Order: sequence, then structure tokens, then C-alpha cells
Amino acid sequence: MSNNTVYYESYKEERDLILEYNQIDLSDIRITNILGIGVDNITRAQAVVRVMDMIKSGGVFHIIFLNPYKILRYKGNADLRVICGAADMHLAAGAGLQWAGKILKTPIRERIPILSFIMDIVRIAEIKEYSIFLVGGKPEIVERAFFNIRKSFPKIRIVGRHGGYFSAARETSVIEAMRKSEANIIFVGMGFPLEDKWIHKIKGEFKNAVFIGVGGSFDIISGEIKKAPSYFMEQGLDWFYRIITKPWRIGRFLRLMHFYIAVIAKRLLTR
Repeated sequence: MSNNTVYYESYKEERDLILEYNQIDLSDIRITNILGIGVDNITRAQAVVRVMDMIKSGGVFHIIFLNPYKILRYKGNADLRVICGAADMHLAAGAGLQWAGKILKTPIRERIPILSFIMDIVRIAEIKEYSIFLVGGKPEIVERAFFNIRKSFPKIRIVGRHGGYFSAARETSVIEAMRKSEANIIFVGMGFPLEDKWIHKIKGEFKNAVFIGVGGSFDIISGEIKKAPSYFMEQGLDWFYRIITKPWRIGRFLRLMHFYIAVIAKRLLTR
């Protein structure tokens, strides 16, 4: 298990972090339209403060991450479009959305990588004593993800975890365990679009919870899959690295070309 240990560190002291978040202004948040899908034009710090406000206010919330591939899927599927519209925060995870915002003259101020955002949330959860539930992935993957998070954040309150592969009969007991845990934040890592469909379906059974769909992040946090090299991550080219290392994903890349063509076409038509 030690070979799969992944550590995350914060460069800020607790008091500095809290002070920084307390000074964040949310008044300039706006929605940017990318091919008919609304994206919260927001910084990473503002997104964290929004989550803190959600927990403070109470209620059930659904946060989704967007990239060009998801934009196309949401745009082209009526059921997914309903789910997207019902979500409470839509974060621009893919670098392609920043590119699209620039081309369409509606710049997106910051790309919010999923893994970085998860660690921001875990860090503030440790300080604020928020509780977290992990669901998704294979049982051994979510267990290692739990282990690595606890290694990096010893005081974190992870009140439950469960693999994401379960039968319809088992689903009821999983949901019940999640509800009984009374977790403030529930990370769901089942991949797109399954995780968003599932969150949309079950969220009505909860009273107070922030659901965050995190895709395959548990695989990375567990150490099962290595992160893309820092250069690719910084340039928002982690998707390109995945294609290089997994050439069979080239089909998804070709589908993404439709996104870039559609953005350019919209720009030309709106001149």
C-alpha cells in the first residue's frame, strides 16, 4: 500500500487560509454561456467560498465540472440537459472552456481543475470540521483514496466511504448509509454521465448535503493512476497526456473537434 501513498500539502497556515476566504467577494460572479450551457464564471477561491456558504445555509446542492466533451453531451441530450440545468454550480474544469470563452469574447477568469478543487475543499473541511463521504470507484480504490487523504489531512472527518459498483438492490443501503452519516460534503466518483444522473436521482432523499461529481479523481488520489506531468497540468493539457498514454481514447479527441468547430462557427456568425 505504501507504493500507492499520495501526499497533499497546503502552503498556507490555517489562520491565513480562513482570512483569505473571509475576504473573498462573491458579488462579481456571473454566468457565461458556452454553446448554450451556462458556466459559473468564478475563481477557484470563490467556488470554495460558495461551498462553505452552501453548507452554512443548509439544503441540498449539486456541483458539476464542465469540459468540452461534457458541454457537447449536455447540449445534445435532453435528459442530461435537465440534470445540468438543475445543478447549483457549474465549474470550468477543461482548458477548452477558457479557450472558448476567449474566442466568444466572454473570457472565463479561471480554470478549476477537479483534483485541485477537491484538495481545497478537503483542506477547508479539516479546518471547519465539515464531514465528508466518499462514494465511487472499486472498493480497494476508494479505500486507498481514503487512506491517502487521511495521511495528508489527519484531522479530516471522513464519515463513510463506499465503492461505486453496486446492484440496484444494494443501492438502497448505500443511500441509507450516506444519509445516516449526515455528511456535509459527498464526493461521487462514478464517471460521467453516471455520477450526475445518480446524484440528480437521489438528492431528493437528503436534507443537507453538497454533492460534488469528481469523475475518476479517486483513481488519482489512491495512486492507482498517475497524474499528468506538471507541464501538461499547468497548460490544461492533461487530456492530451491521457491520449498519448492511452491512444484508444483518440475517438473522444475526434469528437471534441466538433466542440472547437462549433465555437469558431458561433464566433463567425455573431460578428
